[in-house]
Amino acid sequence: MKQHLISRKHLTFFLFIMSGFLLSGCNLEDFSGDNGESIASAQRQTASPKAVNFLIRAQNAFNKKAFKQALILADSTDKYAPELADAYFLRGLVFTEMRRYQEAETVYQHVLSIDPAYEGVYMNLGNTAFRQGDQERALQLYEKEFKINPSAEVLHQIGWYYGKISKPDSALSAYQRALTMDSTHTKTLMRLAEIYKEDGELERSLEYTRKGIELAPTNINYRYFLGSLLLLKGEIPEAINTLGRVVYDRPWHYWANYNLGQALIRNGEAEKGQVYLTRAEKLQEELKNIQDWENLAENNPDQLGLWVNLGEAYRRAGRNQEAIEAFNIALEIEPRFIALQNNLANLYLIEKDTSAAVFHYESIIKRFPAFSTGWLNLGVVYASSGKIDDARRAWQKAHMYAPEDTTAASYLKILDQQSK
Repeated sequence: MKQHLISRKHLTFFLFIMSGFLLSGCNLEDFSGDNGESIASAQRQTASPKAVNFLIRAQNAFNKKAFKQALILADSTDKYAPELADAYFLRGLVFTEMRRYQEAETVYQHVLSIDPAYEGVYMNLGNTAFRQGDQERALQLYEKEFKINPSAEVLHQIGWYYGKISKPDSALSAYQRALTMDSTHTKTLMRLAEIYKEDGELERSLEYTRKGIELAPTNINYRYFLGSLLLLKGEIPEAINTLGRVVYDRPWHYWANYNLGQALIRNGEAEKGQVYLTRAEKLQEELKNIQDWENLAENNPDQLGLWVNLGEAYRRAGRNQEAIEAFNIALEIEPRFIALQNNLANLYLIEKDTSAAVFHYESIIKRFPAFSTGWLNLGVVYASSGKIDDARRAWQKAHMYAPEDTTAASYLKILDQQSK
C-alpha cells in the first residue's frame, strides 16, 4: 500500500514503560528518561492501571491492523482516564491509517489542547496536510515539530517533503542535517543512497546502502535496493544472490523478479532468467491493478467496495499483510459483513496470528451461531494450537449446522482414530 509516514514509535515506547509501571509499580520517570515536566508525562505517572491496560491492548490491536477493535479499546480508556493524551494520539494513528484525515486532524488537535508539546503530533498533522494538497502548511507543521521536538526523524521528514516538491538541494541538506544529529538514522542513510544512485555516484551509494543494511539487516526493501545497485555496478553474482533472497521472501515483488531475470541472463543463464522475466511481466499486470484500486480507495475512503476489491487484489498477489489492512478498513465501514470477516480471519490464520484468527471466528459465530464455516475454521485453529477438545466441540457444531458437508465429519473421524 501507499506508505503513510506517521510518528508512532514513541507511543509504543511510552506504552512499554507504562506496562512496566503497571506490572512492577515503579515510577514511570525512572523509565521514560524525560524530565517529567510535560503534561503527557505527568498523565502517564498518574494513569489508572485499568486505563493503561486498555491502551496497551488498543496499541496491540492497532499493530495487527484491527482498527475497529483499536478504537473501541481506546474509547474504553475514557472511563478511567477521560483526557489521556496518549489515547487520543492512538486514535489519530488509526484514523490516519484509514485515510480519514479530517477525523485524524480533529483528534490530533485535541491532543495538542491537552499537551501542546506532544511528540509527533505536528509531524502527523503535516503529513495529513500534505496528502490533502496543502504543501505550504505541511512544511510549517514539520518545522514546528522540529522546534518543539528536534530529532533526526523530523529532519528526515522535511527532506522527504522537499524531495516530493522537487527541491533536491533542500532535501539533501535536510538529510545531511539528520545524519549530523543521528549518524545511525537508517531511513536517512538509505534515502541518501537512493539520491547518490540517481546521480550516478554508485560507490558512494553502495557505501550508504551497506551502512543502512548493517543497521536493519532484515529489511527486505533495503536488500532489494542493494541487489538493484549491485546489478547496475556489474557485480552480477552478488546481485543474483541478493535479489534471489528478496524474491524468496516476496515472490510478488515485480522489480526483484525483473532484475533477477536480467542478472541471470547477464550471467549466462538465459533460460532461467527468462522464467523470472515472464513472471515479472505477469506481476506487472497485477501491480497496475493494485495501484488502480489503491488510488480509488485513497480518494474515496468511505467506499466499502473499493477496500474489499483492494484487499482481494492484495490477497491474490500474496500480499497478505496489506490485504489484512484493507479488509480491516472495510470491516470498520461495515462491521456486519460476515464473509469479509471470515476472509480476514483466514488471512490471520495463514499469517500464523492465531489469536486474531480466533477473535474473528468467535465474533462471527457469536452473531451467527449457525455459520458452519466459522465453526469449521475455528476448529482448525484449535487443532493447530493443540486444543483438541475445543477443536472437537467446534467441528461437532459445524457438522450439526451443515450435516451435508463431510469435511467436519472427516476431521472428527481423524480425531477419533488418533484418540484410540
